[in-house]
Formats: sequence, structure tokens, C-alpha cells
Amino acid sequence: MRLAVLLILLLFTGEIAYAGKAQPYLEKGWKELVVDNDVEALRYFGLAYETAQKENNTEEIALSLLNIGICYYSVSYAEGLEYSFRAMAEFKKLEKKDPGKALEGRSKCLQLISTIKSRQGKYREAIDLSKEAMAGFPKKNDTTGYLGLIYYSLGVAYSNLQLPDSSDYFHHKALEERILTRNYVYLPGSYLSVAEIELKKGNKTQSYQYYQRAFDIADSTGNRQSQVTSLLGLGKWHLTFEKDQQKTEEYYLKAKTIANQLTDKSFYLSCLKELIELAKLKGDYQSALKFEQEKVVIRDTLYSWDKQKAIKSLEIQFSVAEKDRQLSLMQKEKDITTLHNYILWGTIGFLLLISYGIIVFLRRINKRDNQLLLTKEDLVKALEAQKVLKEKQMRNELEFKENQLNAMTFQMLQKNELLTELKEKLDQDSPLEKDSAINKIIAKGLNHDKEWKDFNTYFESINKNFYERIKQAYPEISPNDLRICALIKLNLSIKEMAGILNISPDSVKTARYRLRKKLQMNTEDNLTDFILNL
Repeated sequence: MRLAVLLILLLFTGEIAYAGKAQPYLEKGWKELVVDNDVEALRYFGLAYETAQKENNTEEIALSLLNIGICYYSVSYAEGLEYSFRAMAEFKKLEKKDPGKALEGRSKCLQLISTIKSRQGKYREAIDLSKEAMAGFPKKNDTTGYLGLIYYSLGVAYSNLQLPDSSDYFHHKALEERILTRNYVYLPGSYLSVAEIELKKGNKTQSYQYYQRAFDIADSTGNRQSQVTSLLGLGKWHLTFEKDQQKTEEYYLKAKTIANQLTDKSFYLSCLKELIELAKLKGDYQSALKFEQEKVVIRDTLYSWDKQKAIKSLEIQFSVAEKDRQLSLMQKEKDITTLHNYILWGTIGFLLLISYGIIVFLRRINKRDNQLLLTKEDLVKALEAQKVLKEKQMRNELEFKENQLNAMTFQMLQKNELLTELKEKLDQDSPLEKDSAINKIIAKGLNHDKEWKDFNTYFESINKNFYERIKQAYPEISPNDLRICALIKLNLSIKEMAGILNISPDSVKTARYRLRKKLQMNTEDNLTDFILNL
């Protein structure tokens, strides 16, 4: 089964309660999609759509369109997006009847669109869409494991954007969510992602445990695709840490044997690729050539199969579109017949009723409608004005808080500089004893815990949960480190930071160096940019 189906299958399994004659077609379609038979799945989803149209079942029309989009996007991104938007429009019709189901359906459409955007290399858009999709599945109510899918998608997108910290975070979140919901079908995928992360960090024991755990679950559930990926990971682990080429080859060959039984030959190609690299590493170029030749044959077969599948999919697409057109024509004929009946009965009524009575009645209706329209327009204008006023108020509050924070920072800096200068001057003129009254007053002035408390209050009001996010991501960080982060967030210079903290610039540099280590940053990474973008 291709990766895209793996990412989207969770959208529907285990949580849909169909109602209507389209139900059997939808279920059969998903059974075919699970075994990677897209063409047959598309045929069943087309029948489901036709049946739902005849029954005027909005929910099943939306589900059918979304399922068709899942089948199409592997052949055409444009078709996948078109059916996603059509399905979203149908789910929107459910807002009054069942708002929860409408929101959940919209979130499913957003995640499909996110997957397509990710396939197109538009990872930023994919991330925004996946985050918006979370609204349909609040964590406290989620028992489907859908959040695990969203977290996994975000991890993949951030990885492609070369943002390892964010990628690692969401891959770990996906693993936690799938363990919590006992989603054993996709749990191996998350274990493998986290294992790859730990391997890159050089964590030998942890990475091996994750790889082995992924294989054990895949083996117990009969998930052969995850078995292949797990075996390749274990082979890579042995090659990386143990330098055991023979053990690595055993894992790769075992993975190749299992992959040969799969319909999706991309797994087989992955095995051949690893075997070729291993053979080159061993200096066994004859075996490498053999595997390379086999790889070429599989690629040619895979290309031919994909081409045939695309042709069949287009044929099914034409069939579904033709049926859709026929249904549309039938609906139009029905509307015309209804309109003729209305005209006939209207004519009869007109002949029976007194002309004056009809005119008076229509005038009253028109007057009422006009009044209602004016009332609605006034209401809309009032709401718009209220919205503008509220936005302006929020901007003013934010500006006021920013000004207060800047003023407080400047006051702290000025006060510390003044007290330090005063102490130095007094020491020059007449050295003071350590426990003298003036020294105590100056030390008390420099100890400004209350000022920091007020500073943190204004800072957090502007930068919501800034400290909490850093603490969650980096538990080892200290309160002094958080102060450094806050001052960097305000884009202050080292000299200004030293003045506020009442330490030397060299001490600030040392504190920044320790902070970089706690944030696990590379030497080439810019600390200021990291904090500003947090």
C-alpha cells in the first residue's frame, strides 16, 4: 500500500457509522483501497456517490466525494483537490443539523488537502492545513487516533523543511498519541520515525529498542510493509553501530523476501537500493550489478503498472462524471416539471382569486421582506462595526503592553546602571565597608525580584505561554536561562542584557553559551534567530 493511503486511511476506519443504501459501496471501496486496488475502490465509491445522490443523503455524498478524491490524487493532484473542495462544500451543509459532524468532515478534507500540498512540496501550507484540521478532533475527546495521523504528517513536513527540532517533537507526539489510542496499525511507523531520530543523534540503545519494537508490533499484526521497513532499519542500525556487514545483509535479504510478496513494489526497490549500497561498501561489485539489474526490471514493471492504473482510473473517472451529468439532467427535468406545475396551479389560482386581493397580498409580502432585508443589513453593519472596534481595542491594548514592557526594561537598565555607577563612584572616593548602610541600600536596589515579576507578567501577556513552551521542550532550562531567553526575545544587545541582569558582558556571553547547549543547538545555528522564531 502506498504511503499516501497509510497517511489517510485512519480518517475513516473505526469511526464511521454509515446510514443509507450507499453504506455497502463505501465499505467495499475501503476494503479494496486497503489492499491497494485503487481502480476497484474508485468504482465502488462512484456507485456510493450515485446512490447517495438519489437518496439525497448529504453526509454520504460528502464521504463519497472525499473517498474519490483520495483515490484520484495519486494520479492527479488537481482532481484530488477538486473532490476535496466539493466534499467540504457538502459537509458545510450539515452545520445546522449536526455541527460536530460538519466540523469533523471539514477537518478530514483539510488533512487530505494538506497531504496533497505536501506531495507538491508546499510544506508550509501543509503544516497550516494540518494544524487547522486539529480543530475537528479535540484531544480530550479523541479516541480514533486521528491526532496521531496529524502529528505524524506535521513531523514529515517539518523534516522536509529541515527543521529537525519541530520534526522530532511532532514525531514523538505521534508516537505518544498512537500508544495512547492503541493504534497498532500505524504504531510501527511512529516507532520507526523516532528510531531514525535517535539513530541520527547517536543513541545506540534507544534507537535499537524502537526499531525492534516496531518490528515486533508489525510481526504480531501481520503488517508486512512495516516488517520490511523495520528490518531495513535494524540492518542500518547494525551497520552504523556494530559495523556488522553480515548481520546487516541478513536483515536486508529478509526484508527483500517479504517485500517481494507485496503489491507495492516501492518497498522492494527500497530493499534493492540498500543491498546495492551494502555490496558497494563490501567491494562486491558483482552482487551490486546483479541487484542494480533487478532494480531496473522492477522499475520498468512498476512504471508499466502505474501507467495502466492511471488509464483505468481515468476511465472510471469518465464513467463517474457521466453518471453525475445524467443525474444532473434528471434533476433539471424534475425542476422543470415542478416549475410547470407551479405555473399551472398559479394560473388557476389567479383566475379564482380577486385581482385586488392578490395585489394587496403581494404588497404586504414585499413590504415585510423589504423590512426584514433592511433589518438584516443593519444587523450586519452593526456586527462589522463591533468587530472593527474590538480589533482596534485589541491592537491598542497590545501596543500599550509593549510600551509598558519597553519602559519597564529601560527603567530596569537605567536604575541598575545608575546604582552600579554610584557604587563605583563611592568606592573610588571613599571605599565603603561591605556591610555598610549605603552598600546594603545599593545591593537592595540591585536585587529587583518584584521588578522581574512585573516584567514577566507584561512579557507573558504579549508572548503567550513563551516560558511554558520552552520548559516543555527543554525541561533542563533554569529560571536564569528563561530570563536570558526573554531578553533575547526583546532583541536586546549583550551590553543591555548585562546592565539589566547586573552582570558583566562576559558573564552574559557565558550564559548564552550554556543556553545554546541546553537548547541542543548546533554551532552554526543563530541563538537570536532561534528565540525570535520560537
